[in-house]
Amino acid sequence: MKPIISGSGIRGIFGASLNITDVVNFASAFGVLVGSGPVVVGRDTRRSGPAVEAAVTAGLMSVGCDPVLLGIVPTPTVQLEAMGEGVRGGIAITSSHNPGEWNALKLIGADGIFLRSPDRKRLITLLGSDMKQADYRTVGIPGELKGSVERHIEGLLSIPWLRREGRPLKAVLDLTGGAAAAFAPMLMERLGVDYTVINAEMTSAGDFPRVAEPTVESLSELSGAVINERADVGFAFDPDGDRLAMVDENGRIIGEDYTVALAIDFILSVRPGPAVVNLSTSRLAEDAAAKHGCRLFRSPVGEVNVVEEMEKVGAFTGGEGNGGVIDRDFHAGRDSGVAMACAISLLRENPDSSIGEWADSYPSYTMFKKKFPLDTGFDALRAELLAQYGPADDTRDGLWYRREGGWMHIRPSGTEPVVRFIAENRDNSYIEKDFGIFREAMESICVE
Repeated sequence: MKPIISGSGIRGIFGASLNITDVVNFASAFGVLVGSGPVVVGRDTRRSGPAVEAAVTAGLMSVGCDPVLLGIVPTPTVQLEAMGEGVRGGIAITSSHNPGEWNALKLIGADGIFLRSPDRKRLITLLGSDMKQADYRTVGIPGELKGSVERHIEGLLSIPWLRREGRPLKAVLDLTGGAAAAFAPMLMERLGVDYTVINAEMTSAGDFPRVAEPTVESLSELSGAVINERADVGFAFDPDGDRLAMVDENGRIIGEDYTVALAIDFILSVRPGPAVVNLSTSRLAEDAAAKHGCRLFRSPVGEVNVVEEMEKVGAFTGGEGNGGVIDRDFHAGRDSGVAMACAISLLRENPDSSIGEWADSYPSYTMFKKKFPLDTGFDALRAELLAQYGPADDTRDGLWYRREGGWMHIRPSGTEPVVRFIAENRDNSYIEKDFGIFREAMESICVE
């Protein structure tokens, strides 16, 4: 088995498709890419984390970089520290929402953003080359940096739109045993929000206490806890703390797409302007922007693509439908802290309302997602789909079509040999018709 390698990172099952040699080589290539100097390194709570951290440290030192260890911190915390004076970049050791046996490296530039396309391409080239090794005079020196989470919180507390005072609130935090374990409670304390914690630690076997991805299917325990605690809101995190899902005051799991819509709704109410989400994000985001007379733009899937579109159109608000909220005025990365701050601020700005009432003020959409193996490449399927559907409204990331009451997106995965069909609409008949055509096109390609 081999790891999944791309210009933005490497991931795999530790001890099977991801080994220490892979990590050392990848960290070395990243060190050559960014140049000698400090590189911040943070990790999540996976049992393999210390081993991967040691390999990253060795790889960076071997090419003259000085790894600066942050310890267990959320990925957005690493992004913020990577922007420090003189810092060359950062590496977050996490496989995000994958189960506990997985691990990965997320690579961050000195601007706090995941590697942009030119650097991703150069990194892949470096991986296949002979990289010059440091000698005993130039080998890197490791160090540690304390207080990263506290600095992250202080930055959040300085956001102009944040509502730090107001109605008493209570939250339940489902920490998934992940990197938000110190961060989320600290933020609640600083905002004066009463809170209860569930799923605080990994299991003794090295697994997450629930399914790692915070989806509707994985949050039943949080739903029950919100009801039992009579809380105003439940917050659920992924293992590296860049994404957030919510449960309303009645225990209803409202889903990750609502997180981004809520952030857009609240922030644009106090700071109007364009917003950006990716092509596979719910139309709820469009509705939230339209509510304030603002335009919503879409980008290809991927955090760095959202950020680059935000830069292009001058947007400071955006994110992805997986619960990743970006406020570029703070930093250009998905941040569960920004998402929590939006939810708390919305409740304090509207003391007679609730998360559930806010969600109910939006239309109800059906989201349909399927993926299928695609070993032959996307070009033949693309041609067949264009013949059946006609010209696409957006071709930057597969094929994207606007529909009355919704949209459809068909795209090849960037990390595995599959094609994804994603559609959303208020009227299921549009989804059923489009999916039927897609299935026929897939069968045609397979027969050929």
